[in-house]
Amino acid sequence: MNNTKNQVNLSLLLSTLFLGYVIVYIDKLSVGISIISISKDIPMTESQKGLILSAFFIGYAIMQVPMSFAINKFGAKKVLIWSVFMIGVFDFIFSFSQTVTMLLAIRLLTGMLAHSGYPSASSKEIIDNFPIERRTFAKGILISSSGIAGVVGPILLSPIIDKYNWKFAYVLLTILAIAASFIIARGIPTPNKQSIEVAEEDSEKVSLLKIWKNRNIWTLFAAAFFVNSLLYGINNWLPSFLTSQRGITLTQSGVVSSCVGVFSLVGAIGGSYIVSKFFSEKDTIVIMIMATIGSSLVFLSYYVHSLVLFILVLGLATLSMTVAFVTLMTIPLKVFTGKHFAPSYSTISTGGILGGATAQIIIGALVDSSETYLSAFIYFFALGILAALSLAFLKKGAEHY
Repeated sequence: MNNTKNQVNLSLLLSTLFLGYVIVYIDKLSVGISIISISKDIPMTESQKGLILSAFFIGYAIMQVPMSFAINKFGAKKVLIWSVFMIGVFDFIFSFSQTVTMLLAIRLLTGMLAHSGYPSASSKEIIDNFPIERRTFAKGILISSSGIAGVVGPILLSPIIDKYNWKFAYVLLTILAIAASFIIARGIPTPNKQSIEVAEEDSEKVSLLKIWKNRNIWTLFAAAFFVNSLLYGINNWLPSFLTSQRGITLTQSGVVSSCVGVFSLVGAIGGSYIVSKFFSEKDTIVIMIMATIGSSLVFLSYYVHSLVLFILVLGLATLSMTVAFVTLMTIPLKVFTGKHFAPSYSTISTGGILGGATAQIIIGALVDSSETYLSAFIYFFALGILAALSLAFLKKGAEHY
């Protein structure tokens, strides 16, 4: 009976964390979907679009490590509630933006004060509540929310933006985020007083400099940088590419993005299950192979003009890259525990966030200078190869992580 109750609690916990992640990922994708409509009201260049997309990631990166200490100090649950609630607050403010500068500032603050704590806090809940053999699959379920967001986000937002406007869409996102924050407050168990006291005591002892001396953290940092550069580069620039280069409407591009999101969903859930069951000791090889395959397919998709075939090729590419990302981000869940987890995970995650930030700026500059997206797709291919090569520097054996 007690075991069954535990299973139900774990299911509720995972479902609640999953809901929060759906909000997080929809918000991440929202600007990529709405930027076309926003640029009609607030004129901007492709490079400025890239800066707006990047501002979020820059803010996100700045606060990753500080938020890890907030998690140790205040507990993961409080950080999770704060993160999702503040997404709603900033989305509401974003809907009143009238200048490029205001758009930049609000997205910077959204990354800094809203999104930065969620990944580490949710992962902390996993390592605190799930046995080690179930953590890869649990993390895969959470990351599969990117697939759900990739399906629901474009289908939800693109028609609303087309029919009404982007401001109305952000008011809707505000309502969804604030509602989700209240559900998270009810769905995640509150740690007992003893656990909080232990966390506060541990947070005083952790040495960030000692953690940063671990070479493998920086190897994983680099791999996360390259993988996320590719994933977020594709997600955020796909609507612009499809509408400007393929000549389809924003609503149609939303359908394409949603179809690709299904592949991401399959990659996160199916990939995490297969890797945890059959390749649990082959993490590095899985990441290297899937990153190479994924980036090669992304490059190939540029030359595919049939929309159905384009969805298939880019979908398989996204599936491959999602498997690589899930596998990469579950390595810390297996090897870091207690007071060392949040700062270690946040450092590695910062690499991914910086990848997302720089990708937006670089792609915008490449498209502006070359007046074609081919240069961006060459860049995507290079990122996958670099992700695979970076893992060659990873020391073998969990004891070295």
